[in-house]
Amino acid sequence: MPSAPSFEKIERSIEKVIDRFGTPQQPVENDPERLLQEMKARIESWTWEKVPMSFVSRVGRLVFSAPWRDCSDWDLIREFLIDELAVSIRPGFLNPFVQIYIATFDGLSSASRRLGKALEGARARLGAQWRQLVAEVPEFFDVDQAPKALAKRMMQMDDIWVGLRRIGLRTPHAPGLIDAAHLAFLTEIGPRLTQRAEIERLLSWLRPAGQPARATGAAEAISALLQPWQRTAPPKDIQALLIDRLTELYGHPKVNRHAVWNLVDPGLEQLVLRWLMGADIRFLFRVLDEVERGHMWRDREDFWWLMYETGRIDEVWIAFNHDGYRTAMAKLPPDERRFSQRFGHQIGERDKSLLIMRIGNKIVVEGTFNFKVHIFETTDRFAPKLYQQKYDVADIRTRHSALTKSHLGDWQSWVRRHI
Repeated sequence: MPSAPSFEKIERSIEKVIDRFGTPQQPVENDPERLLQEMKARIESWTWEKVPMSFVSRVGRLVFSAPWRDCSDWDLIREFLIDELAVSIRPGFLNPFVQIYIATFDGLSSASRRLGKALEGARARLGAQWRQLVAEVPEFFDVDQAPKALAKRMMQMDDIWVGLRRIGLRTPHAPGLIDAAHLAFLTEIGPRLTQRAEIERLLSWLRPAGQPARATGAAEAISALLQPWQRTAPPKDIQALLIDRLTELYGHPKVNRHAVWNLVDPGLEQLVLRWLMGADIRFLFRVLDEVERGHMWRDREDFWWLMYETGRIDEVWIAFNHDGYRTAMAKLPPDERRFSQRFGHQIGERDKSLLIMRIGNKIVVEGTFNFKVHIFETTDRFAPKLYQQKYDVADIRTRHSALTKSHLGDWQSWVRRHI
């Protein structure tokens, strides 16, 4: 027998067509009240000449979404559409209402509940594009069960984005039902988020390849990823993974801060910041080892690391010199280099990199080679600010309000005494 032909090229073409035309972009309605009034008038007068199906779909999306779904003025329209769903055999009418159910889903809304019940009754009459989906998730139109059922199906997928698309959800980060399923999925996967493979699966779902990071439900996802480590320190590889990916997806909580961090519990955010401090201190020394032979920080690394481990350091920021900055950037993932602000750039003397810390009510600046330790009061308007993109070491030296100390003798005791 001849070997079976390959349908890969055809399947790729089908995917492209579905991606382009399978989920049309929904227009922003400039005058939704006018559309609703027109539909209500047509129902009352029963005039349907030259009314395109797209008009009915646009009205349907409005009356089943907030705030119109809670307004009794449009009950007549909802009743009409529900009655039509009970008898219609037209895919051009039925299929858009499945998409409307997905996009406007609200587990507490009676309108969503009625629409789901009507589509359940029309299940056998739905077009081919939804048959696999309702077969994979039989509870799909049950408002109470759909999010949990879809979440359980997501738990079986190695790549959730690809998996959801394969069963018929072409825009897996769309709002509505998938938002609810996402939260249910976090409940399902939560107990497993001490395992690296499960952490990576959730992170990949938050930003699939070639897609923007998920915003809705992101704070809950961040919390789920961090909660297992509130009392137990994660392994170093998992800690590094969480630091790198969370800052890549949602920015440094103190620098290019994404609004998502405003919804994360402050205690969990503080946990990330503490991890970042330790990672940044270690990162600084690792880069300096590569670019500055004999950088004279060997005797300082243990001191500052001890200060970090004993909880004395509250915030940390690094400003690399030119060579260090270039080397540090090369160590970041390619996607992160374009927009990351994990460290600053010291643009003055070529041999100076800086470690800038807040310790209580002091700003402490440490530097390579012959740069003295500088200690400022946080209330000093001349104190360097953390998280800046650029610093000039010469400018810091001219700020005479600082206490300074060369790295001679027992300089460590002097630092402890003055902070």
